[in-house]
Amino acid sequence: MKRIASRPLAPIAALIALAASLVLISSAASGQVAKKKTSLRPAADGAKAFAHIAFLASNDFKGRKSGTPEYRRAAEYVAAEMQKLGLKPGGDNGTWFQEVPFKNWSDFEQPIRLEIVSPSRRVYFAGRGRDFAPVSGTGSGAVRGGLVFAGYGVVSEKDGWNDYAAVDVKGKVVLLLPDLPADLAEDSKTAWTFEKKVKTAAEKGAVGLIEMDLSTPGQPRQPGQRQRAGALRAGQAPAGFVVLRAGRDFLNDAFYLVGKSWRDLVSKTLRLKRSATLDLGVEVEMEARFVSGERTAPNVIGILPGTEPKLKSEAIVMGGHLDHLGVGVDGWIYPGADDNATSAAVILETARALVAAKFKPARTIVFCSWAGEEIGLVGSRYYTEHPVFPLDKTALYMNIDMVGTGDSDLLIGGMTEFAELFEIVKRGLDAATIAKLKPRPNYRGSDHTSFWAKNVPAISLRTGEVLTEGLDDEHPEYHQPGDGPGIIDPDLLRLAVQYHCDILWPLASSRENLLDPVHRTLFLHRDAAVIDMHCDTISRFMAGEDLAQDLPRGHIDIPKLERGAVDLQVFACFAPPPGNDLEKARSSNGVFAQIESVHKLVEKNPGKLALVTSVQEAGAARNASKTGILIGIEGGYAIENDLVLLRQFYKAGVRLMTLTHWTATDWADASGDPQPSHGGLTDLGESVVAEMNRLGMIIDVSHVHDETFADVLRLSKAPVVASHSCARALASHHRNLSDDMLKTLAEKNGVVGINFWPGFLQDGYEAKQTAIFEKTAADHGLPADRAAIFLAGPAVRDKFYADFRARWAGIKITLPPVDVKTVVDHIDHVVKVTGDADHVGLGSDFDGLSETASGLENAGLLPNITKELVRRGYKAEDIRKILGGNFMRVFGAVERAKEAAK
Repeated sequence: MKRIASRPLAPIAALIALAASLVLISSAASGQVAKKKTSLRPAADGAKAFAHIAFLASNDFKGRKSGTPEYRRAAEYVAAEMQKLGLKPGGDNGTWFQEVPFKNWSDFEQPIRLEIVSPSRRVYFAGRGRDFAPVSGTGSGAVRGGLVFAGYGVVSEKDGWNDYAAVDVKGKVVLLLPDLPADLAEDSKTAWTFEKKVKTAAEKGAVGLIEMDLSTPGQPRQPGQRQRAGALRAGQAPAGFVVLRAGRDFLNDAFYLVGKSWRDLVSKTLRLKRSATLDLGVEVEMEARFVSGERTAPNVIGILPGTEPKLKSEAIVMGGHLDHLGVGVDGWIYPGADDNATSAAVILETARALVAAKFKPARTIVFCSWAGEEIGLVGSRYYTEHPVFPLDKTALYMNIDMVGTGDSDLLIGGMTEFAELFEIVKRGLDAATIAKLKPRPNYRGSDHTSFWAKNVPAISLRTGEVLTEGLDDEHPEYHQPGDGPGIIDPDLLRLAVQYHCDILWPLASSRENLLDPVHRTLFLHRDAAVIDMHCDTISRFMAGEDLAQDLPRGHIDIPKLERGAVDLQVFACFAPPPGNDLEKARSSNGVFAQIESVHKLVEKNPGKLALVTSVQEAGAARNASKTGILIGIEGGYAIENDLVLLRQFYKAGVRLMTLTHWTATDWADASGDPQPSHGGLTDLGESVVAEMNRLGMIIDVSHVHDETFADVLRLSKAPVVASHSCARALASHHRNLSDDMLKTLAEKNGVVGINFWPGFLQDGYEAKQTAIFEKTAADHGLPADRAAIFLAGPAVRDKFYADFRARWAGIKITLPPVDVKTVVDHIDHVVKVTGDADHVGLGSDFDGLSETASGLENAGLLPNITKELVRRGYKAEDIRKILGGNFMRVFGAVERAKEAAK
């Protein structure tokens, strides 16, 4: 029987004595300085911080799992230290504690065992990545019995499957495959949960169950090999019925001891699609203790009150989680020194240093140690629902997580997302510290995320680098029993404390408006998935422009995409309406050349861009802080009436196609045609829609005729988009969608991307511009045809356009402005007509426009849309949908429709 293992640490009393001696030495030195000058800024002491870690990460606290007596003792220690420093209690009813409920708390208690007792004795070890593990929700107790392989453990008469037909499992332990027989009916698969497997085994008289873990340690799972591990909730397993999950070492021993092969049985079950079972004649003994129920664990909250009457109601919150993993199923204590006793140490030492420097902040500083981070950010989330100071008065949350190992780099989550606010935050830091700062974009692995979810400015500090789990990882004992005080570097603690002191000293007394709503608005924009459904930028790259540079012309380049926080940009590869049969037969050539250029653009900028062909790849690009590039085709002429070409485009990476451009294809009418020639879609057009559904390619109905739109919406098995159109009710243009079209699009779960061209945004704008164009052309003796003017030669063309632009500028200033507000007017209209914010997005048409709505002259200005949405009172979740969430929903639905069509 395995006992709780203890690491070879010094006795607690000795550690405390050592820590105390270090504190005395450091205090003496500090006192000498203080006598010379009492107005020094706060000075951090790494030895004092380390003393807290030596105590909290000792074995006496058994890993500080939330909900345990040991965690509460740790919280009481932190509260006592806050009280010594003279902080004020900020918890419930004048206490230091904010009691956090844990409704579904659970844990395993020792002993946890699995042994083969005959024909020879073999003992196995529990733990992550080891021989076996208990299943959460297992019954508690010890059982012994013969081992019976019972296939999937399924009995379904209607499917002709019975894994218990040839074996008697009474008083025995059943060994089961994960998942279910492939040929089971869908309703049977739904019914046969892991709970049903367990209860069926118990009803057949079994005393326990072992699910086979067939994953291969250290190797990625191959397609089709994904194992869905069984799961139970508390109370689902019968009392005393023990449920474990065991890996290949146990399986090998259990079968080889009696000259059998589990691989043979599994292979036959899969290949022959029939039950293959076996009573092994091997006896096993196993034991598990699962405890669950409602518990509470406290957040610890101490307050350094503000002193400025007008500012003391504002708060800066500093915190980090106090909890860790407790005792593992392997029996080892996981002490959690780096993760995250370092946060309590840094919080307490920061408070000590500020108090010692007689700091009287204008704003209130709230110091917090959170419960439950390791089981889902429970404590910090609870605080954001029950804040000591209102969240709209919380200027900043500063999180600490793992600052005791690694090099002296300071990795800052939120530094990018709150860039403007962080410029204010870092003003108190010296040049050497600033040089250590490294941004950590999109980091969501700690308690600052709870504040982000409430749109509260938050940053998070970690020393060293991101976790790699490699041998050179700078936090090498992350979630391991070796994460004890012995690996902690006190100088890193000093650095982390000084970082916080040097920020809090000026920030808490600054007279600047730290609550400026622009900080939260820009965070909302950067934190959202920002997606632009249409641009025509690839032609500029093909013309030799270096899109890695911040160029003076053009709407899109990589720096502008970064400023605009664009997570996914659809690059349209344009197929113009062919003028003759020869152009029609060569349409695909030009599009393939553009597709190849998109690939080259991404390959040339691998640190900034990523090609996206799936929802998963879009998420991966965003997590890597890259702009995803999704390839689209604008103009179905490109497929040359051939579905084979459509498939080739898909293989080349195309995931969206606009069915027409200004005029009809041979199989679909376009909005620019005076009269529809096909009555919508032809038979071939219907086949194109069906094939795009089958491939998983997004159908784009911008540019199509109303009748084509109706046919597509009637036929498509997946939602569609109108990638760059506006509302016809606000601007009567054939390229825009009527209210009835918007309603139909919404009924089919689709999305319209609002175009930024003034001619689609303001009623009559294009007609006025066209009139000036025609008059200018006539005065220059030219036809009112852009193509003809282009062919007239550079001198003639340049003279014409200079005159036209001057005349149009004179007229334009007399018209109502077309700006960001106008774009959002169209968004408002779609929301009003469709009943919610689920069916509108952004479709700029950048680099395909002669002019844009003012305030949106390039992709870097996209945050202006978010600012306007916030100004109009849109909820944060709706803004996230509009900026890109709606398109991602459609993208996912198109992928699911593809799978359903298989």
